[in-house]
Amino acid sequence: MKRINLLFGLALFSFSAIAQDQEPVITEAHQSNFRTWSLGLNVGATASLGDAASYFFGDKTDAMPSGVGGFEIGVRGHLTKWFSPMIGVSGTGGFHQTSGTARNYYYEGNFLDGDISLAFNLTNMFLYGREYQRKHAMIFTVGLGATYLTATGFNEAGTQVSSVGGDKLDAVAAFTTVLPLKLWYKRQLNDTWDLDILYRNTFALIDGADALGRGVNSDFFGYLGVGATYNFGDKEKKNIIYYSPYEGLFADLKEIKDNYGKLTNDDDGDGVSNLFDVDNATPEGVNVAANGAPMDSDGDGIPDYMDSDPFTAKGAKVDSEGRMIDSDGDGVGDYMDAEANTPKGTLVNFKGISVASAGNGGGGGVGAYLPSVFFNFNSASVTDANYLRLAAVASALKANPNVKVVLTGHSDAIGAEEYNRTLAQRRADGVAKALTQVFGVDASRIETKSSGETEPLASGRNNINRRVDVSVK
Repeated sequence: MKRINLLFGLALFSFSAIAQDQEPVITEAHQSNFRTWSLGLNVGATASLGDAASYFFGDKTDAMPSGVGGFEIGVRGHLTKWFSPMIGVSGTGGFHQTSGTARNYYYEGNFLDGDISLAFNLTNMFLYGREYQRKHAMIFTVGLGATYLTATGFNEAGTQVSSVGGDKLDAVAAFTTVLPLKLWYKRQLNDTWDLDILYRNTFALIDGADALGRGVNSDFFGYLGVGATYNFGDKEKKNIIYYSPYEGLFADLKEIKDNYGKLTNDDDGDGVSNLFDVDNATPEGVNVAANGAPMDSDGDGIPDYMDSDPFTAKGAKVDSEGRMIDSDGDGVGDYMDAEANTPKGTLVNFKGISVASAGNGGGGGVGAYLPSVFFNFNSASVTDANYLRLAAVASALKANPNVKVVLTGHSDAIGAEEYNRTLAQRRADGVAKALTQVFGVDASRIETKSSGETEPLASGRNNINRRVDVSVK
């Protein structure tokens, strides 16, 4: 039993140590991401709602002063702190003038009060089924406070009296407890300022707040005010009361639900789910990249399955079928041809500039550029696109009858070294065969050899390494 207790204690200690080492995760809904402190001021009208009430015109007589029995001025301010989008605490204070009438009686007074209230954001307690930038909030507060109030009663002739109609009248100057209830509408103007409209009931826990004692437990006052609130916080932060974490949560769940089908379906059958597939209509059998886009090995903007020449150099201008544009047919593409109109068959360097001819007695052609021929994986067949390159080679050879060339075959590093050497030789021989049988070049002017996988041209680009280079001998 002692062993069990010891093991349990060690496990509990280990769990506690692990829990203490874990850093708390701050999510989007954390209050530190929002403006949570605010300061506001409002001005409005105060109504007496006790025994002597405001605007009970049936009790007001012509002999009473015109300024009594109606709404009086009130001014209130608040400092509010929100702990979450739904719950906060608000400290308020205010000054209110009061007056009211009863039969053959009126009173005048005022009160100064302060309170601490819990605030509940009613707007964020309901789900609307959609996520949007909310600009309205309805808030309810309930709290406890204290007030210092004064009230003096008069008969209709304006004389201060001690009783009227059997009711006791007392001039009041009292400090008492109040219970405030408030309904508070807020309209966001921007991240810093809000427009406020509020209604507040203040219950004074004494009878006689209107200087008229009728045995009722308490008198109370109503207040309707309009004002503005300033929200403290960094410029990039939003006001927390307009953020609903539940709406965001349900929006995220809906997005997950909507994306589930995309994640599991692959409409074009290319092995990339619809959610990640940027091209969801690739033809069957087309090789695609990780994002579902058709492969474009040479980066010329033409997908490989539509590209007649998937071996064009980087930056080359191509036609609609992916073939490099070479207007003068010298084997150097227009995009880098510094001499764009060289005569047919002229030997040029890699920039397309003419070099010395070997047409009359030899020795020329040093530094001449002739295009390479490229091959598919594990293949020695010359493709149609490469015949355009061989046409430039054949034209140069026919225009320069004393020039001889060396065809050097290459392979990528995939597979056995000896096999790759043999494959590279087959590629060189295949190019030589095309030059002699298709273009009529004398076989005595062509030498072939193999470098196998020993001379890669482009790191990580095996489609470029699988080639035959043509050089002037």
